[in-house]
Amino acid sequence: MRCVLWFLAGVVVFHAGTEQAWAEDADAPAQPKSALDEAQANIDAGRFEEACKALKQLYREDPRPATLYRIAQCYDKWGRIATAAVHYDDYLDKFGELTDLEKKAERDNEEAASARREELEKRIPKVILRVPRDAPSTTRVLRKPLDGGPLVPLAIGIPLPIDPGEHVLTTEVPGRASSFTKFTVKEKDNQVVNVVMPPATATGGDPTKTAKPLQPVPSMMPALDPGISGRRVMAYTLGGVGAVGILGGIVTGVITWAQKEPIEKNCSGRICNPTGEGAKDTAAITGVVSSVALPVGLGALAAGVILYLTEPPPSKFGSTEPRLRLRADASPGRGGVEIDYSF
Repeated sequence: MRCVLWFLAGVVVFHAGTEQAWAEDADAPAQPKSALDEAQANIDAGRFEEACKALKQLYREDPRPATLYRIAQCYDKWGRIATAAVHYDDYLDKFGELTDLEKKAERDNEEAASARREELEKRIPKVILRVPRDAPSTTRVLRKPLDGGPLVPLAIGIPLPIDPGEHVLTTEVPGRASSFTKFTVKEKDNQVVNVVMPPATATGGDPTKTAKPLQPVPSMMPALDPGISGRRVMAYTLGGVGAVGILGGIVTGVITWAQKEPIEKNCSGRICNPTGEGAKDTAAITGVVSSVALPVGLGALAAGVILYLTEPPPSKFGSTEPRLRLRADASPGRGGVEIDYSF
């Protein structure tokens, strides 16, 4: 009888303890979900930005290949297929570094990632950024990632894979305010985007294009070669005219002198035969020409020599054109040249 009582007492104590434990479990708070579970819940709820950020943070803390694969899937379901392709590539590279045992555990993910990456390649849009030919070499084109973060520099003139959607480019040139270019791409698009360049303003523009040219300082400028001056040209011209006049005067003078003998042989006083008359006419004409040409030539040659010898040294900033007036007198019986020159 005593044994039965002890048994019943033990059952009562056990039952009471069990009820107390169940009551404590019911009152205890639920265990928190893991970061992966929360990220998956956000993906299922369409909160892709939160999910992708959480997965990337988790991968930074614990870089497991499976987490990298989930990051690629997150961006893929978000529609950011170019970004997803980059993460699929990262996962496949990481897979190649695993041991055989680790590869066996990740084989299903690797096959799915390879197939999905190949499929996305046909859908990823591409753009080529174009800037004007005269754009400064320091021009930079940057894009802000759709999920935030610092601006990312982009290459110019080559096809660039990009996520579908609306994008805003920032163009920077040192000394200028930034400009912005907005465009939208869809899957499978191939676009050429003409980048909007920052304007070159007076306050923030390109100093090589907007600054005023420096004014020359005469006292510091080196001597410039002005070329041949107008005075020198006139000296050469008068010298040439003088040489021709002198030569013409001498030749006609010789011809006049040569007519003396025919005149003496064919003339008696004022009466001459035809030969004598011809000689007299020739002598009269050549005598006048010689009388005019010789003094004119001598005067012109003298003036040319004077102009040449008295020419001042050239100015550092060019020569001043001379003012010259030349007047010749070639009437019968007299001749001369009048020169009026000022400088």
